[in-house]
Amino acid sequence: MGFVVLLAKAMGTMDSEENQQLPLLRRPSGENEGVSGLSSVEVERILEHKPVPLRRYVRLVGWESRSLWLLSWASIIVSVCNYMLSFVSLTFSGQLGALELAGASIAMVGTQGLAYGIMLGMASAVQTVCGQAYGAKRYDSMGIICQRAIILHLGAAILLTFLYLYFGQLLALIGQADDIVVEAKIFARGMIPQLYAFAISCPMMRFLQAQNIVNPLAYMSAGVLLLHIFLTWGVVCYLGCGLLGAALTLSFSWWLLVLLQALYILLSPSCKRTWTGFSVKAVYGIWPYFKLTIASAVMLCLEIWYNQGLVLISGLLPNPTISLDSLSICTTFQFELLDLGH
Repeated sequence: MGFVVLLAKAMGTMDSEENQQLPLLRRPSGENEGVSGLSSVEVERILEHKPVPLRRYVRLVGWESRSLWLLSWASIIVSVCNYMLSFVSLTFSGQLGALELAGASIAMVGTQGLAYGIMLGMASAVQTVCGQAYGAKRYDSMGIICQRAIILHLGAAILLTFLYLYFGQLLALIGQADDIVVEAKIFARGMIPQLYAFAISCPMMRFLQAQNIVNPLAYMSAGVLLLHIFLTWGVVCYLGCGLLGAALTLSFSWWLLVLLQALYILLSPSCKRTWTGFSVKAVYGIWPYFKLTIASAVMLCLEIWYNQGLVLISGLLPNPTISLDSLSICTTFQFELLDLGH
């Protein structure tokens, strides 16, 4: 009698296992054959059984696309909103006149474009190293890596400050029009505070993204962008502060974004294990990390700078004001669209 009971239990177990495996390979007749509810492991098991019907391939492509968008939508919003901060300032600069737009455009390309290439390239190393530390469950080292990156980014910002200060002289040296040089010098010097905010924000964003904390970053970036639109309108159109006001408003918005990110890292329970406070360990081992960041910066800089060079060259055309205005708007949209792919 006991043997019969054991045999019945064994058969019941086998039936339950077969029923559990059914959804992985095929669905019982009469049920929906969609794959939207399957996991990635289940989809791989479906693809292992050949031949796979064409209609199933179409649904699998839809499932893969949906998964990618669910994974990347927040990162896309962060990148687009951060780029839009500069575009909003450029748009309101155009309300002041074609000459002011040309000066702001060439200043944004020549200074901010160079800084973005270096900072974003260096920050890519932060995400790589922090991602490795997070995967290895060395959570306490991630905060040290972030602090080390901030030190290096601030060092790069100090060096780039001289470019911002003497950007007008550099444009005059390469033969740009004198009236454009004057406007570009004003806008470039107004963006110096934004340079240091960007130097701090880049490592913090990569520090959070390495922990898959992207939704809060998206909310912060979208909120700052909306506020930046109203602030820029008020400063430029209502108060009449001109080109310098537009540049300083851009710097203020970036520092507001830095403040929000820092508060989240310091106060959020999500960063309790990865941020353990400031440490002198961030200074140790900074040279090997510096070599890694330089390699990453060079790779990204070459991708960004060749487009930026087109705007600088357009300032040497017979009608530089119109050329700079049109080309700068086109390249700005191009960078925003390309950023969707990153």
